[in-house]
Amino acid sequence: MIGNLPNDTLTEVFRKVANQADKLAAFYEINALRSTNQRFRELIESDRTIRSEFRKIQQETRPARFANARIEARNPAGTRTGNDINTYHDVDVPDTQDRIKWLAAERDINANPDMVARTAIERNDVVVPVAQDRIKWLAAERDINANPDMVARTAIERNGVTDRFAQNRIMQHAASVEAFSNAIRGLGERFRQEGGRGR
Repeated sequence: MIGNLPNDTLTEVFRKVANQADKLAAFYEINALRSTNQRFRELIESDRTIRSEFRKIQQETRPARFANARIEARNPAGTRTGNDINTYHDVDVPDTQDRIKWLAAERDINANPDMVARTAIERNDVVVPVAQDRIKWLAAERDINANPDMVARTAIERNGVTDRFAQNRIMQHAASVEAFSNAIRGLGERFRQEGGRGR
């Protein structure tokens, strides 16, 4: 176990990982060790030189890590929560953290037709009101698209949509879906009738 190694050896482990050409891979490896091993974490915090080297790698890889976090948050097959994504990629800018949580909640809504907005919001710790409203809107529109017979009011109530503008848009969307669905049914009925007369 790495935790049983003397500090000199832990330092050597750090240097070996930190000096690899791929700094992004180096960061993820060091961060994994830091998050799972207390002695390795203490070494980074207590040794000024090592701490400085780690901060340098952290700074150099920030744009790539934030980009990776956004990619993961949008991945339909992803299962990590917004907070877990932020922790794994060491996203340390509050605005970016909030954006990742928002993206992860939207991913959950799109990936799981049974998940209501409130569950996605709570699961991903979405605290920004604008983001919450957008997620509720997205979930209600998803419900209407998935079930043309669902009335707007049901979708709105099911997903806790309180924003008046969003409510109006959902009602308009539901009406257009219903009109389209009725038109398709009407065409189908007409083709059946005409097909019957033709034969």
